[in-house]
Amino acid sequence: MISAPTKIGEKQQSPTDLVEIYANACGAVYQCDRKNRLMVNFDGTFSVLKVDAFLRLKHAVDSIDLETMAASTSRSSDFEIVSVCGCDRCYVLTLTELSTFQELLAGARFSMELNSMLHECLQPHMA
Repeated sequence: MISAPTKIGEKQQSPTDLVEIYANACGAVYQCDRKNRLMVNFDGTFSVLKVDAFLRLKHAVDSIDLETMAASTSRSSDFEIVSVCGCDRCYVLTLTELSTFQELLAGARFSMELNSMLHECLQPHMA
């Protein structure tokens, strides 16, 4: 587990506050239950997101057509700028970075859905 970066005057989280949801070669997504936030560690930088901002970021990244980007000879198609409301960072990503970022976000989303379904199945039914 990893400890989150802090701002001046902010209490640092203990490593037990963060749970790794998914990781690949370029980064990881952590969940902080104490603050109800997700932390995306991509290419060495952290972004702290609410769940709805994470979902907007995933949607924005998924909506980029990688095949068209790869086939284009235009210099402007060498990278894509991704910014969403609620995200403290603007991502400037190349084709390969977009591909690995899509994989990271998709894996984290799948893990969150699976965890939610397991939690729902294991909860005793309230009568």
